[in-house]
Amino acid sequence: MNPIPALIQDFLHKHHVVSLATYANHQVWAASCFYVFDEANQRLLIMTAKKTLHAQNMLANPEIAGTIAGQPKKFGEIAGLQFSALAECLEEPTARQAALDLYSAKHPIAKLAKFASTEIWALHLTKLKHTENKTVFSQKTVWERS
Repeated sequence: MNPIPALIQDFLHKHHVVSLATYANHQVWAASCFYVFDEANQRLLIMTAKKTLHAQNMLANPEIAGTIAGQPKKFGEIAGLQFSALAECLEEPTARQAALDLYSAKHPIAKLAKFASTEIWALHLTKLKHTENKTVFSQKTVWERS
């Protein structure tokens, strides 16, 4: 497996909100979700109910795109990530529980009973483009799963 560069891994660990873009049945939709970076499996984990439009789109068409970025006030502080991924709703009990354990370690609210039945999804990263202006203006680092 082609390792994700350390600079991108650090960025993924420092943030916690992902913006997703989905498409299915002639309908595009976007959503923002809390995530955790599962470094060992090169994926993001999110929780979202199957009844949401973005989840319905991911079930029909698992190819998604997204971004992760902060809200800097100066151009020189911009850092962000664009990505493509394959979405998978984790339903096998052992895989679901392992992902939920990792997710709830970063987002303890997921342990509440009202979230117990909410689906957990793996966003298997396929391509990443990280932009950073802090070190070198408009520095790009690209990664693709091999």
